Amino acid sequence: MSENTGYVSLANKYRPQKFEDMVGQESISKTLQNALKLGRIAHAYLFYGPRGCGKTTTARILAKALNCTGHGNDKPTAEPCGECPQCREIAQSGDMDVLELDAASNTQVEKVREAIIERVALASSRDRYKVFILDEVHMLSASSFNALLKTIEEPPAHVIFILATTEKHKVPATIVSRCQTFRFRPITVDEITKHLLELAEAEGLNLTEKAARIIAKNAGGALRDALTLMDRAIAYSDGKIDEKLVGEMLGLTPQDLLTQTITALIQKNSASLHAAFETLRAEGFDANSFLKDVKNALGDLFYFALGQGSAPFDGAEKITALATPGLLAALSRKINKLAEEVKFADNALISAEVGLFTVMDSCFDVEGFIRRLEALERGESTEGALPPPTTPKKETPAVNKTSATASKTTPHISKTQAVAESAKPSKIADNQTLWEKLVQAFKPSIFVYDALTNCTVRFEGDDWNIHFGKGKEFYKVPASNKLTELEKMALKLGGRAIHFTVTANATEQTAAVTAVPTKTVATREEKAVVISTEEPFIKADFSADAAAAVADTKAAKAADALGKPLAAQAVPEEVQGLLDIFGGEVLA
Repeated sequence: MSENTGYVSLANKYRPQKFEDMVGQESISKTLQNALKLGRIAHAYLFYGPRGCGKTTTARILAKALNCTGHGNDKPTAEPCGECPQCREIAQSGDMDVLELDAASNTQVEKVREAIIERVALASSRDRYKVFILDEVHMLSASSFNALLKTIEEPPAHVIFILATTEKHKVPATIVSRCQTFRFRPITVDEITKHLLELAEAEGLNLTEKAARIIAKNAGGALRDALTLMDRAIAYSDGKIDEKLVGEMLGLTPQDLLTQTITALIQKNSASLHAAFETLRAEGFDANSFLKDVKNALGDLFYFALGQGSAPFDGAEKITALATPGLLAALSRKINKLAEEVKFADNALISAEVGLFTVMDSCFDVEGFIRRLEALERGESTEGALPPPTTPKKETPAVNKTSATASKTTPHISKTQAVAESAKPSKIADNQTLWEKLVQAFKPSIFVYDALTNCTVRFEGDDWNIHFGKGKEFYKVPASNKLTELEKMALKLGGRAIHFTVTANATEQTAAVTAVPTKTVATREEKAVVISTEEPFIKADFSADAAAAVADTKAAKAADALGKPLAAQAVPEEVQGLLDIFGGEVLA
């Protein structure tokens, strides 16, 4: 570009001038080229699709192909030369026989009659065809469409109409039925990224691939918008355009902050979520933009968790290892609804934080929990197989009936037994150290390790209480079934006989729970278990006692319906555990 030439935006400088230059609309280009080769030229075309995807550009290229004289043939060509007077004038919107009208500013029927209808009968001044390009045609009034209808239906042989719109549904069916319609699709992120990198190379710009991809994602499928953002990035940069610069320019949430927020939502980490909002306040980020970025990141993670495409950002693998696609989809859906509420809040950041805390508290990874239970039932470990469930050892001849009876009535290992057993390691006096060793010892066991890392433990000498807080009560029953193994492992690792009890938020007192819990009727509070269906703040009471009460009520109603008393029957412990958690009944 010479010094005397004014600045030309990238969108205009690199506007396609031939069919082969079009990005992302290859099928349309091929169809139009074949029609031109065969001489099957329609009298009216309708191009529809989102903004910035090439509708008006294609209309101009088609007008060039219809009137190009550079090939020496007195007929339309499949590829305009770009050098003849017609091609150059159409590219600059200066051809008298190719009229471009903005229907948004010419909606009145008088203007349509003056600009189109009165000129249709006139012969073209120089070109083969008189071409009318009507942009945003859906903006015409009903009377304007009616005035145009007859002209489009039966135009003179030398007249061709090309209508372009972003909202096809607003164009009357009578007009659409008289046109050949072409749907322009949004241009994909990969196509825009590739085009931006090629353009940067031609311009001598230092553009990283990650920066190009961020621009492409924020273009919304519009190549024109991507080129406009690229212009901004060039002006904003000092020579190098990387992902950090583009993020600052667009006001995007930093990736590490998104990762922190999403991980906190999945792990129900209140402190980490609040820390993320403290950073937002300190840096002055917009709450609505932040929620939009979190929602989009969750959507990308959802597809990645399903195995679609590559990791959307660094650390995506770790996040998808923590949550199932179902949980990611649920979080994205609820945050989308939350974003609509925050738009009208007087203090958007506080509303967004309170809303995310409610979303975090109401979303449970039920699918992931069921998978853990299924893995536990199959005896699988993190490497693919858990040790099979422990079974009572068979009595040896050295064990008399008295000792056998004693072992049945005393499920916990007594201190006397601990002293009697030989070859024990040196005693670990520090409770915290022994607990950490105990947790690590159960790492190969998926569910037990999961439970031990989601609880709080209280030490009172050799009496330890394992407690599951709000939202984690479902660990109580299966953890209770592992008490004997916990005590054996504590004795093996630390030479101490630890007596374990398990409690959850639903229980008011700390009572010893044996390794094989007895079947007792749960104490019920006289209140209904209410589950709200209001979105996005769905809150369900996952109390084990409440779930058991619901299960007993359903079973009783079923028995009454059959006219039979509810008979007690032996239920496997694993099945009973699921009943206690989710509620339900054994039908057969």
